[in-house]
Amino acid sequence: MSAKLFIVDDHPVFRAGLKTILMSESDFEIIGEAQSGEEALQKLKEIEPDIIVMDISMPGKDGIETTKEIRKSNTKVKILLLTMFSDEAYLKEGLAAGAQGYVLKRAVDTELINAIRIVLNGEHYIYPTLIPYLYKQADEKVEASENDKPHLSQRETEVLKLIALGYTQREISEELFVSIKTVETYKTRIMEKIGATKRSALVKYAIKHNLISYD
Repeated sequence: MSAKLFIVDDHPVFRAGLKTILMSESDFEIIGEAQSGEEALQKLKEIEPDIIVMDISMPGKDGIETTKEIRKSNTKVKILLLTMFSDEAYLKEGLAAGAQGYVLKRAVDTELINAIRIVLNGEHYIYPTLIPYLYKQADEKVEASENDKPHLSQRETEVLKLIALGYTQREISEELFVSIKTVETYKTRIMEKIGATKRSALVKYAIKHNLISYD
């Protein structure tokens, strides 16, 4: 069975070249095309492609906005975005809007067919030179997560480690040379700071943040 393709691009010459490339594949069938986001949304009310190959930069409703509109009513169709630029912002916005692929126009003759097959198979495709942007984004999320981590004092950290290691409050008081009541106070503060209600949550927190090892 042939995969049904729909092309959206505002440049007639580029669109014609794209069709030539795609029609060379025996298992691809082009069932429609549009020169704007608005036209694409109208035509998609009447046809059901398997994948939409769409330019990002178009007058009026661009490819990212059109992707968002499509996703409001159709979560199944695959969307592969094309662009002239290696732009980190476009990449992030496109993926967030619901696209499964992102290809540079300069690579359509070598990468597009491969990208379409990958996306049709249920996977995401990002043009190789853009992949570092995704690693950067992931690193930023990790850094933000670390910045959001509640601040524990040195003594609170010591108490948390001992609790996670299974020490009783009496054993902790003897280890740190403080009263049991003081240990209870530290434990209460720690639980409030990290939002824990059970001892098991303290253990999980300690493991997650490498305060203790767990084999």
